[in-house]
Amino acid sequence: NVKKKYIQVMAISGAFAGMAGALDMLGYLFQFGVLDVQASQIGFFGIAVALLGRNTAIGTGIAALLFGGLLYGTTRGLDPNVFDPSLAGNLTSMIQGLIVLFVGADLFILYIWNARRKLKLRQRAEAAPT
Repeated sequence: NVKKKYIQVMAISGAFAGMAGALDMLGYLFQFGVLDVQASQIGFFGIAVALLGRNTAIGTGIAALLFGGLLYGTTRGLDPNVFDPSLAGNLTSMIQGLIVLFVGADLFILYIWNARRKLKLRQRAEAAPT
């Protein structure tokens, strides 16, 4: 029964997500990390990673590695006397926003292109019999 299995899979997935959230809220050794991702940003990262990965397993994994590298890699090897760490964080946010913008714009441009082509074909079909 597909509906029954669907509900079971959702329940199991929800249980795993709840356990992961509980472990995240308890923290490692009951202490919060100072470099953890803020809870307000998790939704944005999840949507951006899924959008960039085109909702495929391999694409989402690669996009998650990219976003993880952007999030933690930009502030690690920088000399604070040369480059302000807060600027690196802002630069990371801008790069992530541009990635989401261009990936979303790609889909939008393809939609407009195909709609324009269909409109031209429809106009040609209407003009041909007369």
